[in-house]
Amino acid sequence: MKPASEPELRRVPLEEVCLSILASGFAKSSMDFLSKAPQPPSEDSVKAAVNVLEEVGAIEVDECTTAFSKRKERLTPLGRHLAKLPVDVRLGKMLIFGAMFRCLDQVLTIAATLSSQSPFSTFMKDASVAKAKQRAFCDPDSDFVTYCNVWEAFQESSAKSTGAERKFCQANFLNYVALREIGDARRQFLDLLCGIGFVDRKSLVGNGNSRMDPTSLKKSIYNENSSNLDLLHAVICAGLYPNVAHLKPATTGDYTLFYRNERLFFHNTSVNSRKKIYSDGWVVFHEKFGTPSRVSVATTCFVHPFALLLLGGSVVVRHTQRLVVVDGWIEIQMAAQIGVIMKELRKQVDALLVKMIEKAAPSETELLGTNMVKGIVDILST
Repeated sequence: MKPASEPELRRVPLEEVCLSILASGFAKSSMDFLSKAPQPPSEDSVKAAVNVLEEVGAIEVDECTTAFSKRKERLTPLGRHLAKLPVDVRLGKMLIFGAMFRCLDQVLTIAATLSSQSPFSTFMKDASVAKAKQRAFCDPDSDFVTYCNVWEAFQESSAKSTGAERKFCQANFLNYVALREIGDARRQFLDLLCGIGFVDRKSLVGNGNSRMDPTSLKKSIYNENSSNLDLLHAVICAGLYPNVAHLKPATTGDYTLFYRNERLFFHNTSVNSRKKIYSDGWVVFHEKFGTPSRVSVATTCFVHPFALLLLGGSVVVRHTQRLVVVDGWIEIQMAAQIGVIMKELRKQVDALLVKMIEKAAPSETELLGTNMVKGIVDILST
């Protein structure tokens, strides 16, 4: 064994470290700053962190110089907010957009579940019974909504008594400890959003209490679009992007699923693996794993193509082909005029983030946010 453990900079993801460096103004290049550490991380690990931040939309990179350590990195408006959240950048983006688009209660549950262990227990002796019980919570198209269904049912049981929680978990083969962890993570994430000004703490405090009332969140303005699953999946897509695959039905009733040029399959834990009929569409996934011969994706949902235009990567409009291309490979057939409108609406999202950084007058920020959210909700509901 080594006489001392490997330095933390060499063994953990560096996205949060790079954000902190840029937000604090210590350097304009993460690699340039980290290379001066007594035991610096490898260039590959810093490159991986910078690539993730660029994919999420937290930074913009100046490509003028060829040397990686000399390239300048700039925080975007989103990145300036994410730098204040001590969480995984993808989950942080999901939380910010959940608050902006007012479907926060479900997004808190999803982010908390993705950062905790699975709420589903595995029982080797009663595997078939466990699967049958757990299937009662399944949404037909979305593993993320399935998590929300489990949490809602757990909350209903907890309203009765602590003992009722345990009995509920035992009867439905659910992980009691994991669900308690999810509840703690939800509260922590909500506190963080309040701390950076995305959620008004006073509006969530119960009468005569100093602590936030979880039930008031469901009835607040931050959750008024909770019933719109297209919007919820768009917010999930915003956080997990570029984890998007194109699903095409096969003539045999089967399907082909591709991420760029890589063939994928639904993992058997996903609700979408049990479908009999598939239709052409786009799939967001949280995890990708497998063997050299078969790569599977788990925790999946379907997403509206417009969500990719509004909240995905760079957009190019090919006017003569009536085609809009996202990130060079996601091709969506539509009129060029609609593609241009989508690009303009994306600028409104950035403008709102800037207003919230600058702490603009509440009326001005609220007006811009209301108009933008209404426009996006209308588009995704078309």
